[in-house]
Amino acid sequence: MDIRTYTGASLVETLGQVKAELGEEAVILSSRRVEDAAHLPPGHQVEVVAALPVLPSSRRGSSRPMESPTANPQASMVERPATPPRHEPRPWMPPRIGRDGRPVPSLQPEENPVRMGETRSDASPPAPEPGLTELKGELAELRRALRDVGSMARHGSHKAWSPRHEESLRLLCGRGMGRPTACSVLDELEEEGSARSWDQSLEAALARRLPCAPADGQVEGQRVEALVGPTGVGKTTLLAKLLLNIQGMPHRRAGILSLDTKRVAAVDQIRRLAGILRTPLELLYRPGELGHAMDRLAGCDLILVDTPGTGPRERLALERVRSFLKELKPRHVHVALPASMRLEDQLAALGPWRQAGADRLVITKLDEATGLTGLVDLAAQAGLPFSYLATGQHIPDDLFRAEAQLLARWMLKPDSLGQDEQRKEGLARLKALITEARQEA
Repeated sequence: MDIRTYTGASLVETLGQVKAELGEEAVILSSRRVEDAAHLPPGHQVEVVAALPVLPSSRRGSSRPMESPTANPQASMVERPATPPRHEPRPWMPPRIGRDGRPVPSLQPEENPVRMGETRSDASPPAPEPGLTELKGELAELRRALRDVGSMARHGSHKAWSPRHEESLRLLCGRGMGRPTACSVLDELEEEGSARSWDQSLEAALARRLPCAPADGQVEGQRVEALVGPTGVGKTTLLAKLLLNIQGMPHRRAGILSLDTKRVAAVDQIRRLAGILRTPLELLYRPGELGHAMDRLAGCDLILVDTPGTGPRERLALERVRSFLKELKPRHVHVALPASMRLEDQLAALGPWRQAGADRLVITKLDEATGLTGLVDLAAQAGLPFSYLATGQHIPDDLFRAEAQLLARWMLKPDSLGQDEQRKEGLARLKALITEARQEA
């Protein structure tokens, strides 16, 4: 079988090339529009893969149509091969009628019957038609080529995959991961004996693509951490978790600096939260107030900056927050993004904060997402490590420091989301300490 590739400016033009070179018997295997046409001739954007099956030897080189048998009756009578003599027909006999009035089929003995242990001397296997064996071989080769082309169309130029590769591909793509990324992950895996070892290898391959920021210890002097992101991602709830959760930011005395002063009921919410946490709070209405607010928070070793939710198209609000952060010079700027948001929207929301020095990603609402494997694509395209993972609204629960192995396990086993025995023990101790402190106060 002859397989060739043609390119052209349009599908019609390319199919014309196939027809002109291979003829009417060409088989179209695939056609696609080339995204990156830099390697093609100028103006060529369409690629067509065609094949020409090799015809049997009895038909090669002959493109003349078959003549109709009724076109020349004289010739057909001459060219017809002599038929073997037939046995004389049996005399007609009236059909037998049964009691129900229906005809009874006659059981006439077969002419020249073959008894058990005997062989028919005049029985010979039919001779195969010329070229039939060759044609069957060509068809089998064409089927194999079509299977190979179909596999390349589904997975690209990847190695031959096992059924486990196919099953894992459907799993990863069904939970939010893009097909190119999923194919890249599965290319690292080799078929192994047990399903457990396969799951462990897949989990390790996902973990290698999930960068996580290292835990920050105690820092000399004052540390400023800012939380930014679009509206409704849970930044204020995240702020409270970071102050109370045992996996949050270490500090001796923390303060809150809020820039969210224009949203309805935002000031009342942050004041009520600061009162519950017994944390000093400073509200900034104008840029000129920043110096005095920082002086009043001089006794805090950690200052968490709460910012208003801002979308990528709110230019004035973005510029206001960016100007505050430029003057504050925070140690880290954490961009909070919900796991339930589409990848395109996540990247659009992240874009404006790069100019403000964003260097961390906080993923919230993991419990609301239908799949978490899309975070692998986010990590690859954003180029920023994950710092914290929020799995719900409970304070101080539902907060985890980002760990690649933990996040990869959640991707493959969503039922284990938020389960960590060591974390539960730590939270129990923390709640006991908080209760004792309130009783003493």
